[in-house]
Amino acid sequence: MSIKPLYRSCDSQGASQRSDELRTYAASLIPTLKARAAETARLGYLPSETIQDLEAGGLFGLTTPRKYGGEPVSTRAFLDIVTELGRGDTSVAWVVTLLNVSTWGAATFFGEEAADEVFGGNQPARVAGVLTPRKAVVKKVDGGFLIEEGLWGFNSGIYHANWDMLSIPIVDADGKVLDYGFAMVPKADVEILNDWNVVAIQGSGSSSVAVKNLFVPDSRVTPLSRSIGGDYPSTHLADESLFRTANMPLAALVLTFPALGNGYAALETFIASLPRRGIQYTGYSKQDEAPVTHLQLGEASAKLDAARALLTSHADALDTWAASGQYMPFDDRAKVRRDVGFAEKLIWEAVDLLASASGGSLAAATNPLTKIWQDARMASLHGFVVPNTNFETYGRILCGKEPGTLFI
Repeated sequence: MSIKPLYRSCDSQGASQRSDELRTYAASLIPTLKARAAETARLGYLPSETIQDLEAGGLFGLTTPRKYGGEPVSTRAFLDIVTELGRGDTSVAWVVTLLNVSTWGAATFFGEEAADEVFGGNQPARVAGVLTPRKAVVKKVDGGFLIEEGLWGFNSGIYHANWDMLSIPIVDADGKVLDYGFAMVPKADVEILNDWNVVAIQGSGSSSVAVKNLFVPDSRVTPLSRSIGGDYPSTHLADESLFRTANMPLAALVLTFPALGNGYAALETFIASLPRRGIQYTGYSKQDEAPVTHLQLGEASAKLDAARALLTSHADALDTWAASGQYMPFDDRAKVRRDVGFAEKLIWEAVDLLASASGGSLAAATNPLTKIWQDARMASLHGFVVPNTNFETYGRILCGKEPGTLFI
């Protein structure tokens, strides 16, 4: 049984047609991605054949500005496209998501000089990024900053990037921290530590990276506080609404897209297994004859569709505010963070319900639902989407207190 997409992107007519083409192409890759899933997990990053397939369909260019030859899509279209990829392999959807949202950041958070350098090379820009460092010793020097020593974890997609957007403290000449921000560095200047050894989303290649004594010019360093507030230096992209989208809501929202696709994969996989399964120690020789199975499917599908409706609503709101030329208000941005947590909760509960209904077969490493279940759990643990963190933040705001985080 195939679960058809419930929503379509709502761009202008030409952009909508392009978005539909991209979604259809992403859906066409599902059987191939499933067939390569074991190899992808073994490698720890995406196989070269998968990279070629993604490149051929333009799926790494969802956030490349038109000014630099791209065909950027709306947030709504981004959701639809990545959800299809997630139905094939969560790792592929994760890499496409993280590289595209970091590429969006490279276009949005920096001025024209840096953008020309990143997007004007011989190869299309493909940017990875990490929001917080594990260690970053930085010195202000003439013309820029010297990263004397830096270490960053979970650098998803770095194996397939050509630039890396790494968080650093922004210091003055005396070493006092003035702000935090991003340094845009060539991937060639980054050491990949090859430490991505995990049980879920194994193919995302989310290795740690390190740099030593790396000079970064002022043009390729930008303060985080400026981008959180929507004061983007990318005035050269003023006519492209995607690059006016609210920063933190977008960064949080897109992390749910691979999980949503993975959730639909769980539903499809569970339904496909029913004709071969009974329920042990009962009179049901076919699982799909049992009322409990009908209840489980009804609840799981409702949770997934509710999550999708919630995410779609916020994706449309992000697009609408960006098109209006006004930055999304604080209260609306806070609700995105809250609802990202709730949607992730719904997705995880749906997958876990279906996995639990699979009984002891879930112990088999070869059971495709086992991998889906593991991926769903890992996806739900990213700091931006953890439900309790997001619920607490919004609850603090409702109580008239400070949110306790800048990331709204």
